[in-house]
This record gives sequence, structure tokens and C-alpha cells, in this order.
Amino acid sequence: MEIDLRNCIEGDLLISSQGAKLRYLRPTNESEYLDHVVEYLEEGLGKGTRTHDGYVFAKARRPETDHDIIEIIKQQLWK
Repeated sequence: MEIDLRNCIEGDLLISSQGAKLRYLRPTNESEYLDHVVEYLEEGLGKGTRTHDGYVFAKARRPETDHDIIEIIKQQLWK
């Protein structure tokens, strides 16, 4: 499945390559890093940003530890 966070709406469930569940929040603004803001569902992990294709970093990626997005579950399917 090819990931494209541009197709997400607020509340869509995201699954990371490390097994974490995240929620899609919104596109970033000009002052934020990368393209999209996401939030970990596990308390204490906070928010982060991802590229359009779900990666944690635009460059210098570490697939063994990065929580890259590997699946999108549309909001209406999981609520």
C-alpha cells in the first residue's frame, strides 16, 4: 500500500512501522517541519510531523527505529 498523507482527514488512524498507533491531525503550516502533523495515541509520546509519504525525516532515515507510517485507516472505518 502506498502511503499519501495528503489524502488524510483529521482523526484518521495511522499505524507506524514500529507498531505505534497515531492520529492524523492536519497539514503543517509554513513554520513547522515537514508536511503533516500527527499525534501518538499512547499517552506521553506527543505529536510529530511526517512527510507526504509518511516518513519521520526527509533525509537521514533510520528504518529500524523511525515510526514511519505504513498504514492509513480512514476515520469512518475505525470509529
